[in-house]
Amino acid sequence: MAVARLFFGVPLQAQATLALEAVCARLNMQPGWRPLGARNWHITLSFLGEVDGRSINSLIELGERVAQQSEAVSISLDSLQWWPSAERPRLLAAVADQSSALQPLRKLLNSSLRELGIAFDGKPLRAHVTLLRLERGIFVSDLNVPACSANVAADTLALYVSEKNHGEKIYRPLWQSELKPKFPPNPPLIKGGN
Repeated sequence: MAVARLFFGVPLQAQATLALEAVCARLNMQPGWRPLGARNWHITLSFLGEVDGRSINSLIELGERVAQQSEAVSISLDSLQWWPSAERPRLLAAVADQSSALQPLRKLLNSSLRELGIAFDGKPLRAHVTLLRLERGIFVSDLNVPACSANVAADTLALYVSEKNHGEKIYRPLWQSELKPKFPPNPPLIKGGN
């Protein structure tokens, strides 16, 4: 792989995917709206852009270290928003009003990337899942969207590659690892005897 378009993100678990599929089923779809398939849904933590493919193994090692040091968290995607604005919509996203639970993971990830000398997009984190994009030049006559409520168990870190397949973007995980459980499992009960 010569050059790859990469990012670190959190994949969605089945429960969150089902909740977002139910939200999408209630959308009043219009011509020019291009839904992203559920297999592409994720929360981006650090967008790296074009990266030399020879760096992938180092990025995977970095991801392993970060995953081993980071706790799983939960966030709630609690609204649908047109971005960049309702006046000029380009995409519809399920957005977490509070992204703070993901900040420790992102901070550790970005400081590790900085130490490795890998450039990344430093925009503030707005945890979201892109549900659909609008084709260029599409005018949206009805911006009303249904309510959204989806709980996301952010318990896995993944390194994704962005690829095109027949003109469609595919976000494929190259690597993923579970984060530390928030609460360690209960130790087995030891029955004492005389």
